[in-house]
Amino acid sequence: MKLYSLALSPFAARARAAIHAKGLAVDILPPPEDWRTSAAFRALNPMVRVPVLVLDDGRAIPESGVIVEYLEDAFPETPLRPADPVDHARVRLLTAVADQYVMRETFPLFGLFDTKTPDEDAIQAQLAKLDSGLAHLEGLLAQDTGRGAFAFGGRVSTADVWLTPVRYTLEGLMRFSGRAHLLDRHPSVAGYAQGLRESPALARVWDEMEEGLRAFLTQRAASA
Repeated sequence: MKLYSLALSPFAARARAAIHAKGLAVDILPPPEDWRTSAAFRALNPMVRVPVLVLDDGRAIPESGVIVEYLEDAFPETPLRPADPVDHARVRLLTAVADQYVMRETFPLFGLFDTKTPDEDAIQAQLAKLDSGLAHLEGLLAQDTGRGAFAFGGRVSTADVWLTPVRYTLEGLMRFSGRAHLLDRHPSVAGYAQGLRESPALARVWDEMEEGLRAFLTQRAASA
């Protein structure tokens, strides 16, 4: 199998986190240079996005969430989903909150800050939306006193597969915007960045994203 991935993409990072956590032998490759216009890449994923998992028989599976679910079903030996239905529901809730209430509100802020004339009213309104989502995620993390370094249940789960790239993206936003205080009211979310180092798989994803950011900033500076 091979995974077409971009290092800084939080969506591709989900797929890589599942692959690393499950210890799967998957070739992780950047997409072809012309992937946005390539007919061959469009045949793999008509939406022309990464990640895309290509199976040994040539069939392709796009969309990060679908890829993670496929890997769980196809390679159950190292499960990332709790066996108990209630625990599984809790993990799915964490992924939904991280995705729909935190990541979704984080992305617009990069554009709002990346301008010569920032609209402070728009920034504050978007930051309020993000803070609301973070409060929801903080409450879920704080409730689970047995979660240890991870998102749920004291072990790596699909919740960590989602939360690791979300937390890295928040770190990037704080650096980019200069607003280092964004997580001050959310200690569980803030502290997750240190705790995930207990998992080599999650730490690897974080480092991959950091490497991707360095490459992006180098390219951005060269084209300025």
